[in-house]
Amino acid sequence: MSKKDDKLLKWSSIIATIGTVIIATTALITVYVTLKAWQIQREDARPYLSLKESPQVTVQKGVQFEFKFNNVGIHPAVNLSSQTVVFEQNLQQKPTHNERYDLVNEIPKDTSSSLVISLTPEEIEENAYYLVVLLQYIDPVIDRQYQQSLLFKWNGITEGKAQAIIHVQAQEKEKISRYLETNQINFN
Repeated sequence: MSKKDDKLLKWSSIIATIGTVIIATTALITVYVTLKAWQIQREDARPYLSLKESPQVTVQKGVQFEFKFNNVGIHPAVNLSSQTVVFEQNLQQKPTHNERYDLVNEIPKDTSSSLVISLTPEEIEENAYYLVVLLQYIDPVIDRQYQQSLLFKWNGITEGKAQAIIHVQAQEKEKISRYLETNQINFN
């Protein structure tokens, strides 16, 4: 074999190696992009509980707040637990209500579930209150736990009529968080 043939063989070997590296790199990038897309698609299918309608307030021998949630995700939600904390908007007193509820049934896609908070006349006065609802549930398809926190305020009872529940403003979130921390209210 001549030197010229040797050089040609060497260069063709180098070009073939570079081509193989490029193809292998392209394959790895394709696998990575496919896995990321699959993870995003799987996460998009997670259960997500959304309020179906505005929370209802009923005054009869105390006060009842009813929240109707709808699973707008594709996967079902299982082992739903909620913790509700109710406290005065002046943030000076201990919580009026701090309860945990557990639901054993799964909540499939497009299915509703209700959460009712009942306060006795002794627990409630004609003051303004914050209501904090923490939802925890598991996606059984990917075995992952999710949390959602909902913050509301209620201006109490005026002239015998229950006021509507409304969402808190962004600037109120920090003082609610501080109140919960100060009163050692943990959501677990």
